[in-house]
Amino acid sequence: MTEPREIIMSMKNKYFDICTHLEEYNYQQIISMLVSSLKMVLNTPFVAMYTYNKWEKNYKLINEINVQENFSPKKIIVNDQELKQMSPKTMFNAVLSIQPLKEFNILLYAGWLEKQPFSQENIDEIREETERFLTIIKSYYLQKQSREKADLLYEFSSDLLPMKDKEEILHYIIQKLSFLYPNCEFHLLLSHDLDTNSDLPVKTIEYSDDVTKRASTQVFISGSLQIEIGETGENPTLYAPLSGKQGVYGVLQVITKSDLHFLDDMADFIKGVAEITGKAIENASLFAHINQSISDLKLINDTTHKLNSNLQLSEITKHIRNLIIEVCHASQIGFIYYSETKEIDYEILTGSTAYFTTKQGHMLAEYLVGRNLKEAIFSGDFKEIPHFPYKSVMVTPMTNSNTIYGFIVVMHEEQAYFSFERFKLLQLLTHHSTLALTNTSLRERLERAVITDHLTKLYSRNHLEEEISSHMVVGEMGALLLFDIDDFKKVNDTFGHHVGDQVLKQVAQVIKTFIETEDIPARWGGEELAIYAPNITLNEGVQVAGLIRRQVEKFTDPVVTLSCGVAAWDLEEEDTIKDLFLRADKALYEAKNTGKNCVAKHTLASYAIDANTNKQ
Repeated sequence: MTEPREIIMSMKNKYFDICTHLEEYNYQQIISMLVSSLKMVLNTPFVAMYTYNKWEKNYKLINEINVQENFSPKKIIVNDQELKQMSPKTMFNAVLSIQPLKEFNILLYAGWLEKQPFSQENIDEIREETERFLTIIKSYYLQKQSREKADLLYEFSSDLLPMKDKEEILHYIIQKLSFLYPNCEFHLLLSHDLDTNSDLPVKTIEYSDDVTKRASTQVFISGSLQIEIGETGENPTLYAPLSGKQGVYGVLQVITKSDLHFLDDMADFIKGVAEITGKAIENASLFAHINQSISDLKLINDTTHKLNSNLQLSEITKHIRNLIIEVCHASQIGFIYYSETKEIDYEILTGSTAYFTTKQGHMLAEYLVGRNLKEAIFSGDFKEIPHFPYKSVMVTPMTNSNTIYGFIVVMHEEQAYFSFERFKLLQLLTHHSTLALTNTSLRERLERAVITDHLTKLYSRNHLEEEISSHMVVGEMGALLLFDIDDFKKVNDTFGHHVGDQVLKQVAQVIKTFIETEDIPARWGGEELAIYAPNITLNEGVQVAGLIRRQVEKFTDPVVTLSCGVAAWDLEEEDTIKDLFLRADKALYEAKNTGKNCVAKHTLASYAIDANTNKQ
């Protein structure tokens, strides 16, 4: 039988041979060679090596040579972090137990069918030589692994940090890690503001109370790496935070098909990769934010120049509407302006989308006006109105010099559709457009005041004359209708001038109700009113005058009647605006002298020969 001293010397030689060829093998292969060498030099049918797993707090079998299947336990439990002096249950008569091996946290067992041949002194020497050997290979492989990881992390940094697109960063990480660790699955758990439309294995981090105890959520909240072990101990999962200087942007999930020892080895590297990825995402986000800010500032600047270019109110609202649709991709946009008249509380400006012309749109406007809004609304799940079809709603008051003139409403059907950045941009657009809207509204009111009669709200005579003069240059025909309220002085004398004013308003309202859009109603003077109807003949003008005459009798209180004179022009006859006025006035005179409450017409020919006026 070989002497223990010779066995130990042979073991040392084996260790030396292995150390001279370290560069040819990986760590697992070296451990396997160690176990094989011990079996051979110790001449034993059983050798098993266990290493401590800090995550499960037990010793786990990493290599064995055993003549009996299922002889060695897969795990040796450590209670209260104190190693029990125990060995695997065995049919062998002798078991050599070396436990533990210093800082390596390794248990080593060897078994014999007969009594083991080593004294305690021999066992101590075997332990020391094995520890010396493990120190050498550990140092070698740690340095090698450290260099490889440093090179890989440098490669990751060089590739990732210059990237400016978050999608590109996430694609790179998944592809690179899948190549380095083909036996692992990689998933990205991202915050809501990092949603991606790609085919990447991406999920969204949940924040509800039901999921806050999940490892992934805890890692996202704490920013610390964690390993999750299932009940069976299979497929342990590592969660590494994607951390930047300003926060955590998501979690990298690594599901391994290997054991925890493998996951423990890669944990530091994955942590480093996740940190680089977090910084790259942060840089890309900052880059995108800067670009978006520059774009928004340019948009605001261009909008300000556009709004200051003397646009009409309808042109301003149309421009702002198109701008909001472009930057916010909104479904509906409304401009609600507080009315300056006592009759109505608000008006929906031209430029609002179709929804705001419907009954539902007016109900929304009335609701918002009723709330007397002073602060903006930013809602991703609007529930203030039952069965409201739009979930995402932004409302920004139009404020200038501490006065609220109305508000802009922006809506979309989807929940949480608008980002907070778009909401802030909408506030900026509203702020810059409000001054233009109020100034333009004031200018248009002043312009209307100049061309509008204060009492009847019809156009002034000067404006009517300008419109007729312009149309006679570019048009082909037109008719002028002059009306006079019969016995209007009697109304004033009987009921008072206040009632007389009300009668004038009533007649003006009838005229506005029963004319076409292109017709121009005006107050001619006193109780005389006029209509210029472009592109109609003399007889068509007579029909319009007759309709209005009949309606005035129905819709005035006290009841009054009208006399009307109609004259017309066309390109077939030479004519002037002065002659047109004279003919209409002549026809009105004939109507007044023919019994009143009637319509008379005067043709160009009959006027030229001073013939009798036709009447209706």
